[in-house]
Amino acid sequence: MGLIVGTVFGLPIYTYGLVVLAAVLVGAAVAWMNVRLHGERTGTLLDLLLLGLPAALVCGRLGFVLHHFADYASHLLTVLCIWQGGLSFYGGMLGFLLAVVAYSLVQGVSAWRWLDLLVPAFLVAIAVHELGIFGMQLTMGSPFPPDLPNDHTLAEYVEYRYRPMGFQDMLYFFPIALYQAGLQLAVFVLVALAAFVDGRFLHCLRPGCLFLLGLGLAAAVRLGCGFFYLSSDPGSVLPLGRLLSGGTLLAAIALFVVRSRTRQSLFS
Repeated sequence: MGLIVGTVFGLPIYTYGLVVLAAVLVGAAVAWMNVRLHGERTGTLLDLLLLGLPAALVCGRLGFVLHHFADYASHLLTVLCIWQGGLSFYGGMLGFLLAVVAYSLVQGVSAWRWLDLLVPAFLVAIAVHELGIFGMQLTMGSPFPPDLPNDHTLAEYVEYRYRPMGFQDMLYFFPIALYQAGLQLAVFVLVALAAFVDGRFLHCLRPGCLFLLGLGLAAAVRLGCGFFYLSSDPGSVLPLGRLLSGGTLLAAIALFVVRSRTRQSLFS
């Protein structure tokens, strides 16, 4: 699949940009339905989107630039050239989360409550993003053996021009992005089930616990799948993606324990 699908007024339209747009739109639709389902104000959700999406764009661009700073160091003004591509999806999600916390502090609403309402949207957006990554062949897993029998094993055929250096003779790779999309959808189902059971029967989860549960499981999926990606830096013992995923998982576990055991907490 080509990286540029066309131009509008001379500006390129990137396929990855359309994938991110699809993830945002699907996530926003899920968030709207969940907010309506729980009887909260859709006006607050609109405020969060108006504040959070620009913050996501800034943090997404900043995350990409920091990760590829060597490419920008000698021409810092090109950092502003977002029409040339370069956006970190997970950096954008961090920016949106920070915007939710900032809005909650200013408006005096519970950040944990709104993070609980938004976590299903985050999980679905991640799944849509990973499906797009799979379709674009931007990342891939380890290669299958060249003598893989035609037994309908789920595998990813990678076009020759997208195969990494040294793997041109490998036709099929493990579709890790597809696996991750499916696992993130499974996390979405688990979080939705936990919300239903707690809301209907248990009533024991404090605000924020659903968000932390979803965040921790999503980070665990990302961490686990990261070990099966074909690394672009074979000499790296712990790539940045796995390091951030592991740190997020540990932080989510710690905060979940704190939220479950204490009555007073930040952003309550």
